[in-house]
Amino acid sequence: VPVDVDPGTYCIDPAAAGQAITSRTRAIMPVHMAGQVADMDALDKLAADSGVPLIQDAAHAQGATWNGRRIGELGSVAAFSFQNGKLMTAGEGGAVLFPTAEMAEHAFVRHSCGRPRDDRGYFHRTSGSNFRLNEFSAAVLRAQLARLDAQIGTREERWPLLSSLLARIPGVVPQRLDRRTGRNPHYM
Repeated sequence: VPVDVDPGTYCIDPAAAGQAITSRTRAIMPVHMAGQVADMDALDKLAADSGVPLIQDAAHAQGATWNGRRIGELGSVAAFSFQNGKLMTAGEGGAVLFPTAEMAEHAFVRHSCGRPRDDRGYFHRTSGSNFRLNEFSAAVLRAQLARLDAQIGTREERWPLLSSLLARIPGVVPQRLDRRTGRNPHYM
């Protein structure tokens, strides 16, 4: 069920998300839009109060932080994309970070054709598929980690000028930055 966004940050409006929750709601899925982290304080509270888990779409937030913690350290599932247009790319693919080892292991079984890590006899525990990132793509991504912080630094340094120039265009409203996003990779 789509809900409205904060017109300043372009991220999900926690109040609108709260109003949309029903007994059929299975997850709250904020998108950290263009590097701006959604209001995770309010969303964490909403998830705790409603009993509905958070699944973060962090495809635009590689390298971002919220209140001093990196995306992926916020206590909920965070999914990243490495598609061609992202900050770090391997052509396609992605990564999912989990807050517990149990959740990570369940996901491993699902992405590894339904087999656990220690399986040597093709004993499938559940249904699954082959969603594994190949080693070459992983090596390409790993090399990009060395330059990610510098690239984010350049984007953060240049954002004030770009934002001020965009604001001069009638009808254009640059994305508002929430100061709790300590590092904003300014995706796109």
